[in-house]
Amino acid sequence: MPTTSFFDAIKSQIQANKPFVLYSDFGKSSIKVMLQQNSKAYKASDFQEKGFVFSPFDSTLPTYLIPSSASKTVEIEATSASFEKRSTTELKSDSKIHKNLIRSAIEEIKSTALEKVVLARTTVLEFENCNAIALFLSIAKSYPRAYSYCWFHPKTGFWLGASPETLLKIKDRKVTTMALAGTQVYDGSTQIDWDQKNYEEQEFVTEYLKEELSEHLTDLEVSSPKTIKAGKLLHLQTTLSGRLNSSSDALKNLIFNIHPTPAVCGTPKPLAMHFITQNESIQRAYYSGFLGELNMPNDHQAHQTNLVVNLRCMHLDGNRATLFAGGGITSKSDPDTEWHETEAKLNTIKSALES
Repeated sequence: MPTTSFFDAIKSQIQANKPFVLYSDFGKSSIKVMLQQNSKAYKASDFQEKGFVFSPFDSTLPTYLIPSSASKTVEIEATSASFEKRSTTELKSDSKIHKNLIRSAIEEIKSTALEKVVLARTTVLEFENCNAIALFLSIAKSYPRAYSYCWFHPKTGFWLGASPETLLKIKDRKVTTMALAGTQVYDGSTQIDWDQKNYEEQEFVTEYLKEELSEHLTDLEVSSPKTIKAGKLLHLQTTLSGRLNSSSDALKNLIFNIHPTPAVCGTPKPLAMHFITQNESIQRAYYSGFLGELNMPNDHQAHQTNLVVNLRCMHLDGNRATLFAGGGITSKSDPDTEWHETEAKLNTIKSALES
């Protein structure tokens, strides 16, 4: 699709209030575009549907779907469209509020059965002139190794992001997922040491996934943790894989057993979720939910599901963008260190938006 036709098609979608999504898979230079041909609000129910899904952190709320059967799908090269420099103003967050929340969590962990809880915060950018598609193209160019996306739906508005984390990938019933936790700023080398707090945080995620996956997968394999680079940050990653059971509800059960994982919620999950809902001052909405292709045909016509966790993301409302970031809190956490970690995560998106 030529650049002019691409922008005209997106403009028409927005004017008609019809859902669409642009996305670029990990390490890909191309951008896929799904343009829903009507304004109906489809929802995924049994997860045997085919299309692109967008799901919130709170798994009791609806998962919206852009069905492949009701959409036009095209693919373009990321380099075929341009974007311009933008002027932004940041409305600063109050570090005292978030640090006090972290202190409360540490006390809760020390005095109860709660082991880890992930606490999120936001910052707000105001643009003089905001073009969501230009922002997405800037993000996709800045982080070609991430999973970049721009989602629009009348029920959710605009969301954009560049996620480093796979929730799960399924091809021919072969399931692959990851445990991703721990954060350091990249300083030119991936040969680094991790402290006990980061290893412990990553182990919580790994052990949780092993337990949950064992109910749905056979031949489960677990790799050793390794350091990976995601933008300007480093994380610890463990890969888990196996074969999905053949029951008709296996995929849906698997997704909602592992989501939300300890990487975005905590352990034990019920205690962590309770602490988040009772104490976090923000509304996460779709931050730390998941998104991606559901049961879509691949090059060999086998159905493939590729879902990612909605991290390093933002919600766009007019000329104002709300950016989200979180960090895992354990008994060994330090509030100042945790605040700086969220700042580093927020800078991942800010640096692309202001480029």
